[in-house]
Amino acid sequence: MVTKKELRHYGLFFTGQNIFYFFIANFVHNYFTDVVGIAAGTVAVIFLIARIWDSVNDPLFGVIVDRSRMKSGRYKPWLKISAWLLPIFTIAIFLAPVGWTLAARTVFVTIMYVLWGLSFTTTDVPIYSLSVAMTSNTLERTSLIARGRLFSVLGILIVMLLTVPLTNIFTNITENPNMAWLIVAVLMSGFAMTLLRPISKSAQERNVDQSSTPISLKAILKYVTKNKQMLWFFSASILAALTNTTVIMTLYFVTVNLGNSNLFVLIVIVSMIGSPIVSATLPKLVKKFDKFHIFMFGLGVTIITSILIFFVGYEGSSFVPFLFLSAIRGFGFSCFTVMSFMFTADCIEYGTFASGERAEGVTFSLQTFTTKLTGAVTGFMAMGLLGWVFGYQSAYHVDGLLVTPVQTELAQQGIWFMFSAFPAFGAILAFIMLAFLYKLRDKDVQIMTDANAGKISREEAETMLSRKY
Repeated sequence: MVTKKELRHYGLFFTGQNIFYFFIANFVHNYFTDVVGIAAGTVAVIFLIARIWDSVNDPLFGVIVDRSRMKSGRYKPWLKISAWLLPIFTIAIFLAPVGWTLAARTVFVTIMYVLWGLSFTTTDVPIYSLSVAMTSNTLERTSLIARGRLFSVLGILIVMLLTVPLTNIFTNITENPNMAWLIVAVLMSGFAMTLLRPISKSAQERNVDQSSTPISLKAILKYVTKNKQMLWFFSASILAALTNTTVIMTLYFVTVNLGNSNLFVLIVIVSMIGSPIVSATLPKLVKKFDKFHIFMFGLGVTIITSILIFFVGYEGSSFVPFLFLSAIRGFGFSCFTVMSFMFTADCIEYGTFASGERAEGVTFSLQTFTTKLTGAVTGFMAMGLLGWVFGYQSAYHVDGLLVTPVQTELAQQGIWFMFSAFPAFGAILAFIMLAFLYKLRDKDVQIMTDANAGKISREEAETMLSRKY
């Protein structure tokens, strides 16, 4: 049984990890365009190059993790290393030398951003693989991952509620936006680092055979190709995230369309009010309802509300209905984003049942590959449309002073479209794919898990399954 201490430390790790991730994922766009002075289109290319490379190295690292046999564990040593690497490179991004030429600044932030992605990889694959290593009970595993998602919301809230106010405060104090962002990066990184470290000491890898022969590359390939449910689910996840530009556009929306960056906190609170509620109730919900049905419900709510928000608008008397619909969309969005991480463990059991091979590290690396690939494409699409199609004008420096241009009506319309309706398109495609192709259900996964653990025979399992796989 997983101990309360392990549960607590596992959750705290996700708080710290998400402070790092959302601080970079949600604000580095604005820092690059509005402080460093890089054009939005150039930022799009930086994201595409850095994140595609970042997504490619995830499966490579997953193979390394699955084949590693270190004395202190298979996954914990990597978590110790990442607790130092991630804060170092997070801070390094905000050391951009604004006094250099634009080309030199662009090269610097690109290199730092790539190194940050590599350091984040050393956290993602091991922490998710650890959930499978800690217990073989599917309900306990779901509870463990749900705890991680609940605590991750705390990390997201810390970043989303504090970053803009703190940056505004330090900008007023220092009269230097670049210095203000650096101070906030140091504060966030220092706090998050203290949350990453405990799990590498307290976690027990109960469900791992350290004496086993490392899985061969041929066996890994067999495992992946036979795991069609995993491939369908991750493909649908890519489609859902492909057009999910709301988060990237939020700070642009409040700054340009609403004309007040201080409204960022209000929009975030309204949009995220459902996240802690969904995360807290998930352990009970998954005992009554199949995860798949909850996931699809959230996807459907996101589609409907995104379209309604676009047509309702946000100006004048529409502002209150806009906030209400944003809150409802937040509930739907939380349902499928929080739960998406719970399906990977199911795919591991299905892959083992289908191929006879087991590769937690590879599977979770494909999960992070999917997350980062979609981040790359979404970031590229959002910033590319913003700069190349809608004509967003980045800030620039004159004699050491930061100049912020006034945006055109076309840029405002583009920001609104990507903030409101655009996410519905990818979500619709994902909904259709999952409805017709993804077959795994909770009861069947537990049967496969029992068969994989030797509690029942494969023949017994196949007769007990509700459908053919």
